[in-house]
Amino acid sequence: MKFYIHTALVFFCLLIVTMGRGYAQVCGCTDSLAINYNPVTTVNDGSCEYASTTIETSEIGTLDSLLDGSSTLFFWNNGYWTFNDHNDNCLYRIDSTNATTTETLCINNISSHDMEEISQDSLYLYFGDMGNNRGNRHDLHILRISKESILNQTFAIDTIAFSYEDQTDFTAQPQATDFDCEAFVVTDDSIYLFTKQWASTQTTIYSLPKTPGTHIAQRRETYNVNGLVTGATYMPEYQLIVLCGYSYSSKVKVSSLRPFLVLLYDYKDHRFFSGNKRRLNFKSTVKSQVEAIATHNGLDYYITNEHFETTVMGIPFNLPAKLQRVNLRDYLLPYLSQFGVSDHQTVIQDYKPIDEIRIYPNPVSNMIYIDCPKHLSGMKYEIFNLNGQKVAEGALRERFISLDDRSMPAGEYVLVIRKNKVIKTFPFIKQEN
Repeated sequence: MKFYIHTALVFFCLLIVTMGRGYAQVCGCTDSLAINYNPVTTVNDGSCEYASTTIETSEIGTLDSLLDGSSTLFFWNNGYWTFNDHNDNCLYRIDSTNATTTETLCINNISSHDMEEISQDSLYLYFGDMGNNRGNRHDLHILRISKESILNQTFAIDTIAFSYEDQTDFTAQPQATDFDCEAFVVTDDSIYLFTKQWASTQTTIYSLPKTPGTHIAQRRETYNVNGLVTGATYMPEYQLIVLCGYSYSSKVKVSSLRPFLVLLYDYKDHRFFSGNKRRLNFKSTVKSQVEAIATHNGLDYYITNEHFETTVMGIPFNLPAKLQRVNLRDYLLPYLSQFGVSDHQTVIQDYKPIDEIRIYPNPVSNMIYIDCPKHLSGMKYEIFNLNGQKVAEGALRERFISLDDRSMPAGEYVLVIRKNKVIKTFPFIKQEN
């Protein structure tokens, strides 16, 4: 796969003809932080190399004992939320300033075999029951749950079942296969898995549709992370993914529990390994079974780890579940500045003015009107059908949205309006004209 990507980029750089005149693009490393940065480069070919880097972390606090199995972390509904990987059905909101649990949302009619990650799009949370340490599961699946239904406690739940296209051996091999997974992201039309590979200590991307049903996860690209990937956070507006994990030796089957991050950015389309790939190691004195990572601004990252207890050579180790914070401004701000991100990103705020928005009528024929304060004009909106497909988008320059009968036949839809990272959803019904 890497050969074909590289060949395509070289061809693209060397053979571009415009208006009858040929000119050569310069392929290479475009990241000024890399050791092989070339200032005349015009096309990033994913070749950037970086010096070995160790980062500092700030410990926020120890998590409530109820969260000893914290396996995921994500930013939603203006806060950070986690979920235990076993025997639980509740979301827990964590105060990012002191690690206390401030809210609980329990979801009826779900159970967890090994729930290792929750990702999201505008309408849904996706609960990944895909932990597979023994490599023998035949019931890997993701629960798609409407955000609106969680908040109003009606719980609209669908199942996305999957299997790996290249797994043929389902013999139980504890911590010895490459078909475990604890990290994934959701795009406009697909789910991308990042595997936790015990045998090779690499990670492979597999893709599958994000619609309910039974699917075959298609193998895409592989990258050597030299460890175990356990979590991912995704900011599509910045072409940025940050993976977290911890060290592991497949030869001796021992982990030093030294966490690391892998930054993936400036990639092409959804080929996440085609751009910059930078590993950041925690200090050697930091030991934890890191499980999850999340951010609300692309600069400040919050990380949770599970409670871990073991004995090595007669010496007991007891590592409690904790919340840590990592400041990545030095590594990402030069890249993110092109998107308008500045070093003055504020802490989480409650942007309540978005609650003043109303829509009417409902049901609607061909025009939906927006009742909102004047200062909220210009907000972004998207309209999705109930399969999660985007059918319209734009900015609220006027206080109405025209509905196209060709892309939006009669049926049920959801209008999504965004303001300062806060999302408000409005289900509505479109009638025939």
